[in-house]
Amino acid sequence: MSSNTIRLMPYIHFNGSCEEALTHYQKVLGGEVKIMNRYDNPAIKAPKEYQDKILHAEFNFSGNTILASDSMWNNPITRGTGDTSISITLDSPEQAQKVFDALSAGGEMRFPFKKQFWGAWHGNFTDRFGIRWMVNSN
Repeated sequence: MSSNTIRLMPYIHFNGSCEEALTHYQKVLGGEVKIMNRYDNPAIKAPKEYQDKILHAEFNFSGNTILASDSMWNNPITRGTGDTSISITLDSPEQAQKVFDALSAGGEMRFPFKKQFWGAWHGNFTDRFGIRWMVNSN
């Protein structure tokens, strides 16, 4: 019997702020951002002002991978449904509080980071780039 390895990698989209967002996430979480492609490929026929935007990027940190891009200039994404969040768990409440504070700065707070009724530490927010995060610790 063969065994398959499955890795889950969220792919998040932005309306022109992908590079700024990934740079911020790297500053907070460490790791490395690899920008694979921009919209400057002539075959894509992007407007001149959009050619420096991100067609595909990869952010690796602590054994995790997030893929990301800017949406097509003629097909902006909408936010606000709240149907998906990026959930991260850190080893200590102190670490988690620092990450929570840094990622949530300038965003919209949903639940402050605090010890919850189920016994773990948790908080969630939508960051200034429109991405919803959940930060956890035991």
